[in-house]
Amino acid sequence: MAKPRGRQRNKKKKPGAPTQRKRRPQLPTEELDWKNYPNLRRFVSERGKIRSRRITGLSRKQQSRIAKAVKRARTMGLLVYPDQDRNIRH
Repeated sequence: MAKPRGRQRNKKKKPGAPTQRKRRPQLPTEELDWKNYPNLRRFVSERGKIRSRRITGLSRKQQSRIAKAVKRARTMGLLVYPDQDRNIRH
């Protein structure tokens, strides 16, 4: 006999599974400004890439605001672009 497809309704929870959602840090709007580049460095890797939400722990809205602020700071020359320090071959 074939197994039933789809979701199983009577799944038992694992003993170590979390029951509540993970609390995300709340950032004040001053930290989300492109002019505040020392605080933006927390959300950029050493290679210049924006860190993911999984690593930063921010909400979707906060992560998009951080991404906009980092991109504006890069445009103004306050932060480096990814792989900007890489040597260029001729």
